[in-house]
Amino acid sequence: MINIFHGDNQELSRLAFTNSSSQLSDFDILKVDSKTADENQIFQFLNSQSLLSASKAICFSNFFSIAKPKLEKIINTIKSIPNLNILIWQDKTLTQTQLKTFPQAKINYFQADNNLYLCLNQIKPHNIKKFIHYYKIVINTDFYDLFFYLLKNNLRKKVAYSSFNSDLIKKTYLNLIELEFQLKTGTLAIPKEIALERIMIKLLT
Repeated sequence: MINIFHGDNQELSRLAFTNSSSQLSDFDILKVDSKTADENQIFQFLNSQSLLSASKAICFSNFFSIAKPKLEKIINTIKSIPNLNILIWQDKTLTQTQLKTFPQAKINYFQADNNLYLCLNQIKPHNIKKFIHYYKIVINTDFYDLFFYLLKNNLRKKVAYSSFNSDLIKKTYLNLIELEFQLKTGTLAIPKEIALERIMIKLLT
């Protein structure tokens, strides 16, 4: 599986890339930067036996900024090995030609006015209608996990200072922690999108 993260919202694309990388804890991971990319190192990594027999993954930062001759060799190596787990982050919007390098890749595009941030900006007392509008957009673009991560950090900051009742914001944050636990343990009885929506309705109504 190849995931590509790009767009003119560098902060959000990088955060999504980092968050996805952190979920590969069970993998043998090689992190590669465009400035230090070595096609021989990548080839050896992919073709060597892992000590723990773990699946392998490569996380590339600014993949398409690698010098062209070297980049072509790396692309050929990647394409020669099926079912690789590859994460690619680029600090700008990629062209359609670049995106076609890996036709089967999942493309994660982040624009400057990304709906994730627009949704977070709607977390204000009695602002449930506008929040739900953007929340539905976020859910439909398959960014639930990243949004949950951003939301939890956002509310943690609001615990110390916000326009919300302090007890209410603390309770909401604890509800998010509980929801996260249920997701990780497989004990959530309803869809995660509905569970999160119910938590936020209680906060914003």
